[in-house]
Amino acid sequence: MRKLFLFLLICGVVCFNLTAATPPISYDAAAIPKSLQAYANAVVRVQESVTEVKDLDQVIFRYKEAITILNSNGAEYANIAVFYDKSRQLKNLKGAVYDNTGKLIKKLAASDFQDVSAISDISLFEDDRVKHYTPRLNFYPYTIEYEYELRFKHTFYFPDWHPQKALDIAVENSSYKFISKPSFETRLKEFNLKTPRKETSTADARTLEWNTQNLPAIKSEPFSPPAQEYMTMVEIAPVTFSYEGITGKFTNWQEYGKWAYDNLLQGRDKLSPATVAAVTALVQNIKSPEEKIRKIYEYTQQKNRYISVQIGIGGLQPMKAEEVDRLGYGDCKALTNYTRSLLSAAGIKAHYAEVNAGPDRKSYLPDFASAFQGNHAILCVPVAQDTIWLECTSREAPMGYMGTFTDKRRVLLYTENGGVIARTSGYAPEQNRQIRQATFTLDEKGLLQGQLETRYEGSQYDNRDHLLLKAGKERTDLLKEIYPINNLEIIKYTLEPQKTSKPHLTEKMEIKAAGYGNIDNNMLVVPVYHLTRNLNVPKEVRNRKQKVSITRGFYDEDVFTFNLPAGFKPDYIPEPVTLQNELGSFSTSVQVSSGQLIYSRKLLLKEGEFTPEAYDKLHSMLKKVVDTDTQKFVLVKK
Repeated sequence: MRKLFLFLLICGVVCFNLTAATPPISYDAAAIPKSLQAYANAVVRVQESVTEVKDLDQVIFRYKEAITILNSNGAEYANIAVFYDKSRQLKNLKGAVYDNTGKLIKKLAASDFQDVSAISDISLFEDDRVKHYTPRLNFYPYTIEYEYELRFKHTFYFPDWHPQKALDIAVENSSYKFISKPSFETRLKEFNLKTPRKETSTADARTLEWNTQNLPAIKSEPFSPPAQEYMTMVEIAPVTFSYEGITGKFTNWQEYGKWAYDNLLQGRDKLSPATVAAVTALVQNIKSPEEKIRKIYEYTQQKNRYISVQIGIGGLQPMKAEEVDRLGYGDCKALTNYTRSLLSAAGIKAHYAEVNAGPDRKSYLPDFASAFQGNHAILCVPVAQDTIWLECTSREAPMGYMGTFTDKRRVLLYTENGGVIARTSGYAPEQNRQIRQATFTLDEKGLLQGQLETRYEGSQYDNRDHLLLKAGKERTDLLKEIYPINNLEIIKYTLEPQKTSKPHLTEKMEIKAAGYGNIDNNMLVVPVYHLTRNLNVPKEVRNRKQKVSITRGFYDEDVFTFNLPAGFKPDYIPEPVTLQNELGSFSTSVQVSSGQLIYSRKLLLKEGEFTPEAYDKLHSMLKKVVDTDTQKFVLVKK
């Protein structure tokens, strides 16, 4: 969460001499070079960031930005959110709004910004607050400028430099200065610099400076690689630091992890004698380490619930295991540490792990150690022939299941010997399986009735696991969104998880849908695959620049059997399709016999990085899939 706050913090704000009616430079939208207007919905006119390290526990960060909003698609970039808390004191927040010619419309004082708590819906004990402002204008273009100052009471992390907040933002001028005493050591990670940094030193100060001008907006290209592969960024980390009154030093992940283990984890795994006895009794008749882990993991799932608790050394330190045991709740840090403590009581060693969670599969930088590369905690449990990863915030996840939230990425383990970069488990595309079989009966009026059974494996387990805790109308409404069929009636529904070494979900449905087949001039027109559509055709891209990056592949297999109405026969059936290339394969077939029509479909999408030229093949294949999925067969009376 705090990494997100930091990103918003450095991405959204500006400052200048706001006492004059006209800005020090022209904000006339007509002055924006044509080269910066292509693909842009907003243009940063000026952006200045300055980080000044006064001492180990005193850092001043100043940010200035003026951004011209070109149209309604860029309106979100005028929304300002500045986060602060007890370790980040906010000062001198003000701004101004200018019209399309650069004429001042309104000055913004601190009172124009709403000051609200930034506690999330499932959080306790957070002290984060946010000041935010959203302009209410009914014309474009306009320019908004802001300035603020933050005073940090630590040197654990510093704001990064990301001149381009999004692909559809162009940048006229952006700069970042980092000022410190000559003796203060830093480490840098630079991405895609257009101009080398400048470094100057005096007897009292060392200044690092980055500048960039005239960065055009980047044409949006579906299936692009992570932004750090092609956008300008700079990350800065300390060598020696102070954080919440604790000093430390790190130049690599081993040293960072050692500091974290010693200062964040050590001594927080103690359990009451009664709990230790309960854990011992829980596993006393189990010989297999894997089964012991399963038993303890399922025990914690039943006992505790997730709720964010941002306390303890800047929100980084987990609650003590004894407190979680007593209260029955905790955040990802607390529940991970608690599960680690229970396993330790059973003689099983496990490692607390930081991870950057999310579907984009972002990994820790192996060669650059810095705080807040992650946003979540999970548990790593080494066993004889494998490693078991545990998602400790889920009450339903199978043991060892790493879904789209945490799969196949580099993470950081805290160990007593220091930090270790490891990689979470995951599934190959062929293992991310959705296997569906259905048997339907059609009548002469187009009424469809029948049963549908689907098995979800690998990362496709995530397709339905969110329904495990839903029931009644809420679940029915969600299912009708998933299955976009007119007049759908769900007569019966079950969803059964199988929490084995290869977990899967089995979904069974009995449904009815009036008018599924459409009567047209004594013909019955029936969709072959309208029941489930989960693909969209990406837009065409000419002269693609970026590589094709498919984060997660999958395999779908469907067999639909339609029992045809008495007295009808097929008049038209779709032609079979066979398509294969380095990105995947797709095939369909139709069989007709004894009053039945059987439609079979197979789709494999591979994952990985491919050349820019491969995008045309990907687009063509997905378009063929979607076009084929919309086909219909036609029945006529015999």
